[in-house]
Amino acid sequence: MASIKHHPRRAISATESIGSSEKLQELFAVRLQSERVHFVTLSAALARAEESPAGIFDDLTFRAHRLKGAAATFDFANLAATAGALERASFAAANSRAANTDPDVWEALVALVDMLGAIEENTRRAAGGPDEPAVLLAD
Repeated sequence: MASIKHHPRRAISATESIGSSEKLQELFAVRLQSERVHFVTLSAALARAEESPAGIFDDLTFRAHRLKGAAATFDFANLAATAGALERASFAAANSRAANTDPDVWEALVALVDMLGAIEENTRRAAGGPDEPAVLLAD
């Protein structure tokens, strides 16, 4: 059996740490754009649902829960709270077998899509234009 050599860990400089943080924020900004597209797609599916929308409510609950956790991780308290409101509303709608017109779900869904759109716009402005990399600013 080969011996295990100890390799000392290299300390990360403040500059490297900031660079990593900015890169993570850029990746999170890209994810938020993708999440907005998914929520808009789910809202269209919900509006068209002719039978039980329970599956759509379940998808909304799952996506909102994931977004709430990610937003909290990156210190976006308002986004986490808004995603949490959709999570609660869609969970309640699924459990009560609500119609696709449930007002609490729609209010929370529209608020979340609007917030994601505003974050995307602010990110674009902060980056200096639509073609430049984004830097996302936390709450």
